[in-house]
Amino acid sequence: MVIGYIKQEKIESGFFPKIKGIEIRKFDNNYVIAISNKNKVKILARYLEKLNIDTVVFSRELENDFKDEICLLMSKRKLNVLNGKKLMQYMDFEIVKYILNKQNATMKKEDIYIVFKREQGLDLNFLKRFIENFKTANIVTNDIERLKNVQDNLLENDGILIAVSNNKKKALKRAKYIINVNLNKEELEKYVINRNSIIINLQENVKYDSPSFDGININYLQISCPDEYLEKFELIGNIEADFDLVKLYESILLCSNIQKLELEDVNDRIIKDDIKITGLIGNNGPILDDELQKIHKANLDKMRKLV
Repeated sequence: MVIGYIKQEKIESGFFPKIKGIEIRKFDNNYVIAISNKNKVKILARYLEKLNIDTVVFSRELENDFKDEICLLMSKRKLNVLNGKKLMQYMDFEIVKYILNKQNATMKKEDIYIVFKREQGLDLNFLKRFIENFKTANIVTNDIERLKNVQDNLLENDGILIAVSNNKKKALKRAKYIINVNLNKEELEKYVINRNSIIINLQENVKYDSPSFDGININYLQISCPDEYLEKFELIGNIEADFDLVKLYESILLCSNIQKLELEDVNDRIIKDDIKITGLIGNNGPILDDELQKIHKANLDKMRKLV
């Protein structure tokens, strides 16, 4: 994997004099590419190919201002564009822990709902930590046959019972915490969902906005890194102004061939690197602690009325 970190900045003279308006410099085994203006995005593909770059991280400015040009570039080249979602998938359990901590809720007393569709290559090992640590793990999927084997093995070998269903009217009706692994908006909206649910969207940004829904969609996260990483990232660009810290750390993980490791080893690496979640992002920006607490209270009040 060769990564190109692409940003826009004023360039007095290029690192390579023959490339007018583009500056390229080495960063470990990767490259930092600065372009002087919008038009340079159109000729960027030539240099990505020349340098064998197969993965890119765009600065905030390029992502926001030149979205159409970037989409055109990506459609012509088979490039992997890092968007932070892979790190969300690796840190799914930590995201739920963060939410429960803000709500002063206890994991062993709560139920977790995990919804996903059949997908070739989907590693179900991520379910393990949820099954072991929550009161009940409820799996909602159309891949019933595969999950039936998991269900039977857990019951036989560990004495653990998990609920597996794909009933669109009932499966998520009482769910307080939902991990949406790979459903898009249209697919998720086929389910009747508790109006006070917290939905964590791992692969796609989804806005579940049924008229009766008062819950929260979580589509991104904020993290903190040790100083040694921050100093390294400053060689790429200004973290506050240029690049998103989540995507930068994700690129470091992927460069270390982390995808070839077992999920448990990836989790250990993130813990060893001392990566902490500092905030969550919803459809309207950062999610406040008060919002998480308000949702929790609404669910508790609903439960008391049912008793």
